[in-house]
Amino acid sequence: MEIDTAGAGETVPLRPQTELLAATGRTGHTVGALVSAWLGSYAESADTRAAYARDLREYLAWCTRRALDPLALRLPEVQMYATELASVPHPRTGRVLAASTRARKLAAVSSWYTFLVRAGVLDANPARDAARPRYDRGHSPTASVSQQQAAAMVSATGQRGHRTLGAEAAAVVVGLLIGLGLRVSEVCQARLSDLGQRDGMRVLTVRMKGGKVRTRPVPAPLAPAFDAYLAVRPASDAEALILTLGGAPVNRHQVYRLVQRIAAEAGVPTPKRITPHSMRHTFNTIARERGAALEDRRDALGHSSAAITQLYDHVALSVTRDPAHLVAAATSTSGPAEEPDQDTRHP
Repeated sequence: MEIDTAGAGETVPLRPQTELLAATGRTGHTVGALVSAWLGSYAESADTRAAYARDLREYLAWCTRRALDPLALRLPEVQMYATELASVPHPRTGRVLAASTRARKLAAVSSWYTFLVRAGVLDANPARDAARPRYDRGHSPTASVSQQQAAAMVSATGQRGHRTLGAEAAAVVVGLLIGLGLRVSEVCQARLSDLGQRDGMRVLTVRMKGGKVRTRPVPAPLAPAFDAYLAVRPASDAEALILTLGGAPVNRHQVYRLVQRIAAEAGVPTPKRITPHSMRHTFNTIARERGAALEDRRDALGHSSAAITQLYDHVALSVTRDPAHLVAAATSTSGPAEEPDQDTRHP
């Protein structure tokens, strides 16, 4: 059985037994229908909807393996699920899930149950009081690149074509990621009709998370890349701004592969750890170093609060301003360090 994740034909297959999805609650709605209705409340964010669909699919599969009715569970069973998430290796990677990933999966389950309470299916949310994994929200595992490495990536993009995206389309994608700090979803969702003019400047309308819409400038250095791409853009009925050589809209997986390939060509260390999100961090870091105000960077990145933007700042500053640089410089001189004057030594 499949569950509609978008309300418009976009589906994510659910693997639990058909009997579970066909089971009905006290309102007469099936579990499958209740999941689809809940996912429909995330219509403004396709990425969140898809992630939550996967998370709940895993939870329902867990219920099926243990012959548990998800509409009759209480806190102990949900906590047992949380415990398994922390101890069972992922079947594909073989690694135990990160605390932040486990917290998100439990948040998805809790969100579904909260929806069921509001819909009158349940009296209480059994996941509300489940212990959530603790993790440092001030830490980001995102690898970033320096200004010089970013410039090398931009330069490497136009040096040769790419198998899925032509050199012209690749240059625009990298320009949007680094030059505007767009999310990969925003790049993929951009439409040709989103390009326009304002105050004599070329602009791009960007649809962000949470239904936000921003008008972003296309900086002058990026204009030639746009002109070159638009001149060779494949003829297609697709509304997407970025098309592959075959005329299909670009997808997030193609953008991920492009970024890692360009990072490798530019000589960035461990290019497999570089992602489109790395480019957002790079955009923020360069903008901050060039004097952009916090509120301007927050608005450009579409963050809901300045605290999120400051987290990006913290990640960059915690590396560049770490006292380890000072200690290493003091202890790696060619000659022996000078002894301090006798009267300045600590007793």
